[in-house]
Amino acid sequence: MKKSLIVYYSLSGLTKKVVNVLKNFTDADIYEIELEKPYSKLTAYTIGLVHCKTDYEPAIKNEIDLSNYDKIFIGGPAWCFTYAPPIHSFIKKYNLGDKVIYPFGTATSNFGNYFERFAKECKAKEMKKPLKVFKSTFKDGLEDTVKVWLDEEYIK
Repeated sequence: MKKSLIVYYSLSGLTKKVVNVLKNFTDADIYEIELEKPYSKLTAYTIGLVHCKTDYEPAIKNEIDLSNYDKIFIGGPAWCFTYAPPIHSFIKKYNLGDKVIYPFGTATSNFGNYFERFAKECKAKEMKKPLKVFKSTFKDGLEDTVKVWLDEEYIK
């Protein structure tokens, strides 16, 4: 029987909080994208932003076999109004053509073209409506926000 997987990248820890809530509701396996040359908070705001604008794909350090998964949550932070480069590396590296993808992201205030670009670049069997988690949601309502989204998109 196929299983669900949560794939994520988190620099500050906010995306990881969403992952923990998703895990509690879905019992999905978790895969954290690790880079050969990790970003620091400083390099994320300098080099990382340039990488966003140039479609750079940082090298992923850890590998994963996706053959046992049919539903994959993929998420990370919004950088420069799009998804962070490690997410770009993952969706370019792996064949997701037979997977149902559940995109999610975290942002301070604006996702820009995060999910439009994600839907264009991620070649999946099916793309579900994205979960958009703003920083303000973490103070009050994260679990409810995730649960409503899962009820609409995942648990059918």
